[in-house]
Amino acid sequence: MALVGYPSAGKSSLIAAMSQVRPKIADYPFTTLVPNLGVVQAGENRFTMADVPGLIAGASEGKGLGHHFLRHIERCAVIAHVLDTATLETDRDPVNDLKVIAGEPARVHR
Repeated sequence: MALVGYPSAGKSSLIAAMSQVRPKIADYPFTTLVPNLGVVQAGENRFTMADVPGLIAGASEGKGLGHHFLRHIERCAVIAHVLDTATLETDRDPVNDLKVIAGEPARVHR
């Protein structure tokens, strides 16, 4: 499972809450520079979760850090989009964020 979202959307906090991994968590964008992998035990089910560096619009063209990981994201059986519904940035909203991050992996093949 890959956790995908904008920088500072809560991906690292989610993986820290669900597994034993302790990623660096800070209040500035692009804190995660490399994927963090954690093993999650949910009842009888056990799976690996990846906290991927944040995606931004244009990641498929090399913007930000997420473009290095787009092909890895595509290989995951499950992609969980993590959205910040309380963002303080006035030019962003959760619906548009979802459209942007969901579309970036598809743009790699163009």
